[in-house]
Amino acid sequence: METDTPTLAEPTSRALAFAERRGFKLAVYGRTVAASLMAGAALWGYYYPNNLWIAGLFLVFAAIGLLPLAAVDTRYEIAARFAFFAMDALLISAVISFAPLSSGDDVPQNLVFLTSRVDFYYIVIAASVLTLSPRLVIWTGAWSVAGLMASIAWIVFNMNDFLSYDDLPLAPNRDAFYSVVLSPSFLGMASRLQEILIISAVTGIAALAVHRARHVVQARAVAETGRRRMQRIFGKYVPTHVVRELARNEGYLRPQMRNATLLFADVEEFTAIAERLPPEVLINVLNELFSATAAVVAGNGGLVVSYMGDAFVASFNAPLPVEEHAQRAVAAAREILRLADESEFGGHRLRLRIGVASGPVAAGTVGSDDRLSYTLYGDTVNLAQRLESLNKEYGTSCLFSGETAIAAGSACGLKYLGSTSVRNRQRQVDLYVLTD
Repeated sequence: METDTPTLAEPTSRALAFAERRGFKLAVYGRTVAASLMAGAALWGYYYPNNLWIAGLFLVFAAIGLLPLAAVDTRYEIAARFAFFAMDALLISAVISFAPLSSGDDVPQNLVFLTSRVDFYYIVIAASVLTLSPRLVIWTGAWSVAGLMASIAWIVFNMNDFLSYDDLPLAPNRDAFYSVVLSPSFLGMASRLQEILIISAVTGIAALAVHRARHVVQARAVAETGRRRMQRIFGKYVPTHVVRELARNEGYLRPQMRNATLLFADVEEFTAIAERLPPEVLINVLNELFSATAAVVAGNGGLVVSYMGDAFVASFNAPLPVEEHAQRAVAAAREILRLADESEFGGHRLRLRIGVASGPVAAGTVGSDDRLSYTLYGDTVNLAQRLESLNKEYGTSCLFSGETAIAAGSACGLKYLGSTSVRNRQRQVDLYVLTD
């Protein structure tokens, strides 16, 4: 069904857009909470009055991060997301490059790499994962890498000289190691390169994880769309496993000729029942009846394909293929009659008349995208309905066509009742009834 592709793609896109927007909001709120907590930690972790201006900077940082929320649901929303994460990466780079390590004497800025400031990049990258956008994760990681490289270059530019692991002698002793690694001029370029590589690797892994997560969201959206579509076509009484199977293989719903067995059931004297019951009670009676009978049909491998007032049509071997569909239809008819004899529906007893016929049917979905229905056409469909009506003439509850009796076999407990003429059929129809 080629026309189904856009109808599936649209809800999938909506589901992803919703997930991205919700994730971005979580990232913004999470950033605000984290910055506020860091402001509180600054009040406790630094001496007065430095603790006040450091806490104030964190609070400003938290407030600035809320600005992109103003772009949500506007045409600038996507751009705001990219700007938000680029801004955070640049702010971290600025903190690494310019924020002093001490409020006292000047401390060489290269010693910032002995602190945990570089780790802030990972927090920003982790927050970008919440948006479920691989591009945004890669964007954030790229700005983090670029910002760290710029910070390293700036710090090196402002150093008269710096030491690195290359300045260590081969197999250095402890004193030689201390003199280089613990020197105020030590930069450790190899470690800085390692940090850049690790941030790049984390970015790539996070983007791949988000890509996989998007597939999960898409799969759930497609499955949910298919489930709703199947329930629009067949109604609320379709068993869950049948909905899943039909959604997984929509080829079953394409126009085709199938050899199937149809069961047509109607409530006896429904007009009289409807006249004496209030509408809400009547609807409840029908809902209970349809729910119970649909379960019987499904338990025998069939599917109720349509409801017409107080009547319904069940199909065996269309749309879902089943083995021995005639035998299953006979078993379902027997169980439905037993169910009606032994049960009440909405507090009322009902009697059913059933007609069952086997043969070729034309089957498929018809209608527009928003009002599709699965429909069966052909002489077999008409015959099942005629057999249901003939029950009134023969004083029976269920009649089977000769084709159904032959296909079901003698073990199904059917006996020959006779033959009769049926409107719009040239040949007479053999009639069979249940022996019990």
